[in-house]
Amino acid sequence: MGFRRGPSVADLGLKTVIDMGDATALTLTNAHTNTIFLVGEAALAVVLPAAADLGEGWTAMFIGHHATSATLTNTTTITGAGTNELIGHTVTGGDNQNRQLQPQSAGVSDSVKLHTIAAQGDWVEITKIGSHFFVSGDSRITNGLPMA
Repeated sequence: MGFRRGPSVADLGLKTVIDMGDATALTLTNAHTNTIFLVGEAALAVVLPAAADLGEGWTAMFIGHHATSATLTNTTTITGAGTNELIGHTVTGGDNQNRQLQPQSAGVSDSVKLHTIAAQGDWVEITKIGSHFFVSGDSRITNGLPMA
C-alpha cells in the first residue's frame, strides 16, 4: 500500500499515516491518537492539545520523510498547548560519533523540533502521561532533534 497526501490507514488499521505535504500548521486533537505524521516538505508548526483534555496513552509520531541531500527540507516544530508540558529526551549524534541526549539534563520543555539538519527517517514520538507529554526520539545527526 503506497502513501498519498492526506489520511490513509496502515495495513491492519491500527495506525493512521498522514503525509503532511506542504501544510504549514497543524493543531492536534484527541482524534489524532495513534497517528504517524510524515513531515519535512514544508516548515510545519504543530500544537499539541492540552494534556488535561486527553486520555492516558494518547500518542503521535512524527517521522522526517521529505529530504534533499539526505537532510530534511524544512523544520517541524512541535509545541505544547501550555508551558513546560514536555518531558523526556531525544538521542542525537552521527553514526560514528558519541550519542548525546537532548536536553542534556532532565527538566521540562516547551517544544521539540525535527530540524532541517535531521536526516530522513529521524523520528519523535509523543505520549501523554499524567499532566505531561513524554517525548522520545532518535536522530543520526547531532542536534537534529533539539528540545527547548
